[in-house]
Amino acid sequence: MRSIDDIQEQIEIAGRLRMLRNARGFTQKEMAEALNMSYHTYVKLENASHGLTTKNIMKLCKFLNVSADMLLFGRTDNDSINFDEYVKCAELLSNDGVKAIEDSVVLIKKLRGLELSKQVE
Repeated sequence: MRSIDDIQEQIEIAGRLRMLRNARGFTQKEMAEALNMSYHTYVKLENASHGLTTKNIMKLCKFLNVSADMLLFGRTDNDSINFDEYVKCAELLSNDGVKAIEDSVVLIKKLRGLELSKQVE
């Protein structure tokens, strides 16, 4: 039997999944098809009546272009951005736009690393 804490965590994850799906503009049916699962199975994930497997977590994160930390705990890589702010931004952008911004952030971090290593030399 699941504990109250486990149930609460599952409900929170399901809520984040629903928010991320909506922010990306996908229907539940589109999500189910993209993840190669039945519509009813996907709906159970969003209703917290079906737990996430590791495989499903990986599929969801890849498809929604988010980290497992974001999906499971609502945390971003940047402590100054919270989950709600992330979702609001994602709602304004297409998947390609979100990916472009994330790629830009990675590039900026790499460039900053190069600048710091040159300063040390």
